[in-house]
Amino acid sequence: MQVQVKKLEGSWRLGYALHKHTLSSVYLGDDEYGHPRFDTTRSEPGEALYQLKYRSDWNQVAPLAAQVQASLLPLLGKIGLIVPMPASTTRARQPVDELAKELGRITNIPVFN
Repeated sequence: MQVQVKKLEGSWRLGYALHKHTLSSVYLGDDEYGHPRFDTTRSEPGEALYQLKYRSDWNQVAPLAAQVQASLLPLLGKIGLIVPMPASTTRARQPVDELAKELGRITNIPVFN
């Protein structure tokens, strides 16, 4: 997975993203139901996240967690616990929880449930 790690600034101590989510998006017009349609180009991590969150493609969990381990964990120092952020959308199975569990599994770091 090709990444361009970006440091995130905000009201937190430290944060990073694997890449921009959307690289470009062109409005194509509205569909027959009046919904806007776009031709969207996403980064590899952005597409993986899109497929996971909006298409329920659970096969994206392992490669995303592996990329977080390879690209972001070395930037963070010692980690004693993984705490997934609360999800903003209610789903039967939460992508953020699945990513946290997989990251915990491959790193042997406990995950807060």
